[in-house]
Amino acid sequence: MLAEPDVEITNLIRLTGFREQFISDARTEGSDDWEDICSIVREHQRILALGEKHTRQKAIQDPVHGAILLEPWELDIISAWEMLRLRYIRQLGPAHIVYPGATHTRFEHCIGTNFLAQKCIRVVNYCEDLENPQFVPLSQLLDAYHERVFRAAALLHDVGHPPTSHTIEFALENWAGLSHTDLGMFLILHSDIADILEQNDISPSSIVDVLKRRSDDPIMQLLSEFLDSPLDIDKTDYLIRDAHFSGVELGIFPAERVLLTNRVVRDSEGQYHRAFMLKALHSLEALILSRAWMFSDLYLHHAVRVAEAMTSKATYLRLKEDAFSKNECIAFFTRMTDGDLFRWLERSEVPFVREYAARIRYRRLFKVITAKPLSSFTEDARYRLLRFVDDVGALIEAELDLLEEPGQVLIDVVNPVLGEHFLSQIPILIGGSNGFDLVPLNETPEGKPLMETLVQQQRTIPAVRVYSDLKHADVVRKRFDKMFHAQHIKAHRDDDPEFIEY
Repeated sequence: MLAEPDVEITNLIRLTGFREQFISDARTEGSDDWEDICSIVREHQRILALGEKHTRQKAIQDPVHGAILLEPWELDIISAWEMLRLRYIRQLGPAHIVYPGATHTRFEHCIGTNFLAQKCIRVVNYCEDLENPQFVPLSQLLDAYHERVFRAAALLHDVGHPPTSHTIEFALENWAGLSHTDLGMFLILHSDIADILEQNDISPSSIVDVLKRRSDDPIMQLLSEFLDSPLDIDKTDYLIRDAHFSGVELGIFPAERVLLTNRVVRDSEGQYHRAFMLKALHSLEALILSRAWMFSDLYLHHAVRVAEAMTSKATYLRLKEDAFSKNECIAFFTRMTDGDLFRWLERSEVPFVREYAARIRYRRLFKVITAKPLSSFTEDARYRLLRFVDDVGALIEAELDLLEEPGQVLIDVVNPVLGEHFLSQIPILIGGSNGFDLVPLNETPEGKPLMETLVQQQRTIPAVRVYSDLKHADVVRKRFDKMFHAQHIKAHRDDDPEFIEY
């Protein structure tokens, strides 16, 4: 986060929904408006006080993992208003437009990730010395405090997700330099969640240190790796959960086997690392390929992407229209649910922003005009296209060059990280004459073909798409091809299933 927020003002915005200037003026003047603000805060606190602290364990029935047992302090966390909001944040944003079953939420995913953290503590083994290997349960490495931090961080890792999950992060990052981890950090440190953690002898800063990877402690760094790495428990849960609810069976893989063959090892410098037994390679291959296939069939589906692009662009323009401050961005986007976001977009003074919200509601989306992989463009064209990933101003300017009518064309550029560079370095434990050796995945005979598959898929994914109404197709396609000369200029229109209407 670029600058520290004003905690008191931000929380007042978050609790009341009023703008920052209104609250500042009311507080300064001590007017009736200030009494209204205080009244709203008191009512919020009164409603929350109707609940009671949990005193015993409870099991939550999850459609993916079965019964998940939570401790009383974990139940208090998921009962906090900040966590309850996640019940109304869809895990896959607008993907339900294409896959009607994909209406599962960030709330479910957070509980599922907590379950996998619990399971890691139970079933993952670790070894201090690979030359004289003796594997013992991870629970012997983690003390009681580390276990609580691990479980709490797993529960809270997505608490800051704005409405529609990742969909509008592009807009927030471009407007205010904020990511969902920045929003989550604010809530963990400055909301009722902080109070719940402290009441249970868990430092909120410990949770932030794990989630932001900023601890010097080797064990805390290990917890970060479990929660944020190419094969972390976050991805493990969302892959099987997204596959389950969307019906895209390509995301199914033997998650149980992956955990059972995971090991924690200590290197000569005293750092702990996740590694996998050689016998885990087939399970790892299933996980890695499942992740790649889910990108192509679900996360980057053309209709899902156009809905995301419309929502993201509309959000950015709405932020610009209302000139949100950073305090307001933190407050409003940790207050809003998916429904709140679209109601806010529908109140825009910009006609095509309101139209985007209506198009998504009624599923009248733009169509694919052209779609190409990044590898089909010249180096200069790739550079200019990839600028759009971080520069919304350049993106909007290019869209206007394709069609002068504002909002009637969308350029969508993604640079999907399938992870071949990171995944290639996953340590594999191979038995040698003196205990075990750690060998990077891409140096094993079985790993090399897998990495080549990911590299090939990275080259062929249609990472550049242009959307508009079909009546503009010829003009937009010709102008796009002129602006961004492709090495293989012929589009896939005749044989690409993305152009089939349904």
